[in-house]
Amino acid sequence: MIRSLSFIQLFVILTVGYTGGVLLYRSIPSADFTLLVQLYDQRAVSDGSPSLVYQLLSVLSFYIVAAALALSGRTKWLVMMSGALKSVLFGLSSAYLLADGLKMTVYAGWWFPFQLAATLLVFFCCWTLSPPFYLKQPKKKKFSWRVPVLFAAAGLIVFFADKIVYKLTGG
Repeated sequence: MIRSLSFIQLFVILTVGYTGGVLLYRSIPSADFTLLVQLYDQRAVSDGSPSLVYQLLSVLSFYIVAAALALSGRTKWLVMMSGALKSVLFGLSSAYLLADGLKMTVYAGWWFPFQLAATLLVFFCCWTLSPPFYLKQPKKKKFSWRVPVLFAAAGLIVFFADKIVYKLTGG
């Protein structure tokens, strides 16, 4: 029961963040969200292929920020904010892409599944870095970075799979 509560918590944060990003895009129509979307995924804004280093930094930045926040006891409660920010940017970018005229088949077949998987991996990494209060162990155990690093590695695998599918679809 306890584990299912934490997965429900993660999916609620994902849903609220995604919906918040879409509503942010819809509620301020005159605002130019190009810079925010470009920070999240530069391919969504421009037709050209951005540099691989910039894209890797964009993907890894959420993991790096979450790990940096998890190092201190004073900022550990902000770790899930990194995942929530990725979720909001995911919703904002989705609304931007669909409003900009991206074909629904390309969106549903390429962009959405890979971005959803990447966002979920960031959430799981944040969850292991700073578990909810009801999952914490009462005695001090030495923290292992193995699981968060595995989630970051899985995020890189999803990133490269995304790049391959993007190239195959004509991106």
